[in-house]
Amino acid sequence: MKIWRASEDKGQKYLLRLEERQRQVSSSVDDRVRKIVAAVARRGDRALVSFVRQLDLKGLPMTELRLQGELAGNEDVGEDFASSIEVAITNLKAFHAQQAQHGYTLEQEGAELGIRVRPIGSVGVYVSGGAAASLSSLLMAVVPAQLAGVPRIAVATPPRAFLSSPSLRYVLERLGIHEVYLMGGVHAVAALAYGTESVTAVDKIVGSGGRWVAAAKRAVFGVVDIDGLGGPSEVVVIADAHAEAEVVAADMLAQAEHDSDATAVLVTTSRTLAEKVDRAVTGRLRGLGREVVARESIKRWGAILLVDSFEQALEVSNRIAPEHVQILVEDPRRLLDGLENAGAIYLGPWSSTVLGDFVVGTNHVLPTAGTARFASPLGVWDFVHRTAVVRVHAHGFAPLARAARALALQEMLPLHAEALRAGRRGKV
Repeated sequence: MKIWRASEDKGQKYLLRLEERQRQVSSSVDDRVRKIVAAVARRGDRALVSFVRQLDLKGLPMTELRLQGELAGNEDVGEDFASSIEVAITNLKAFHAQQAQHGYTLEQEGAELGIRVRPIGSVGVYVSGGAAASLSSLLMAVVPAQLAGVPRIAVATPPRAFLSSPSLRYVLERLGIHEVYLMGGVHAVAALAYGTESVTAVDKIVGSGGRWVAAAKRAVFGVVDIDGLGGPSEVVVIADAHAEAEVVAADMLAQAEHDSDATAVLVTTSRTLAEKVDRAVTGRLRGLGREVVARESIKRWGAILLVDSFEQALEVSNRIAPEHVQILVEDPRRLLDGLENAGAIYLGPWSSTVLGDFVVGTNHVLPTAGTARFASPLGVWDFVHRTAVVRVHAHGFAPLARAARALALQEMLPLHAEALRAGRRGKV
């Protein structure tokens, strides 16, 4: 791995390169994505089925696009897997149940104001395929949506992923998801957003699936809501001389494994640790084969940055605003308040980010590409919408109307002012 001092030229160039990539991730929408989305929106099933046959099936026989009812049958997934799913669901429910939102009512002189909280009417969850279906991401999306009270949850997943994965079918049935669409990629996102003859449109789309799906979600945002524009996985490890190099290396490689564009950065005050981690990463990658995703991501985006103090380490981490921050120092809580920008923070060597990826209970759908500066983890709050409720009493109308009329006239909106004098409301 590259070892640079954060304050010197190479370290600064690396940080600038990260920032430039973050801006590119957040602004790029492929022309091809727009064309696919437009075709599905305009032509419905004719376009959708064509894309499914061309891009999804690839030798598979055409199956029913929409599946409803029992999905799992008696899938044999093994006791270890089934019990692990129960651990994950139990912990996710316990953690996310605390996020339940409630409206409020405020009594003011002459008026009653409030916020009403209701679940979103429908949510589409995209489950990526690839080498293995992202079952943990399915849990992370569905559990908080169910706790929010969303009445309709639909899942879209590539047909090969569904047909070849008893585990996916088992988890869908365990979660009670009985509306499944066998379609993947950009056309699946477009169909969920706009609806077709076979696909009922949803109000919000969540779930990750690589850069094409992220671009598709960006393209349909506004027609529907989305959970965010997920980018490559990121981890910043802040460590001192007491950290164990093998633990640091293992946790960095775990996040690097997600994507060849994943970012794994060690920020440390100790050159000795930096050199040990460099050797540990090399050793762990040796013998794993040339095509290991983590090898490519470490080569392209991995780095070790040396700093003079933990204050500087916090500055570097806040500048990157990563998805995960892991603090491996003596008394890690002392750095907690200084971390302003992070999707999730893990304190101490036992708090591996891998536990957060799967079972600890926090949500692994986290802001990436620097968006931790303003965005938050997926939660129950993402599956409700809030409505303002206003009731002005007759005796409170006149003083409020006088103030509103003055502002309306100032903004040259005479019909607003006249509305306050209409009918029984009389002169103001």
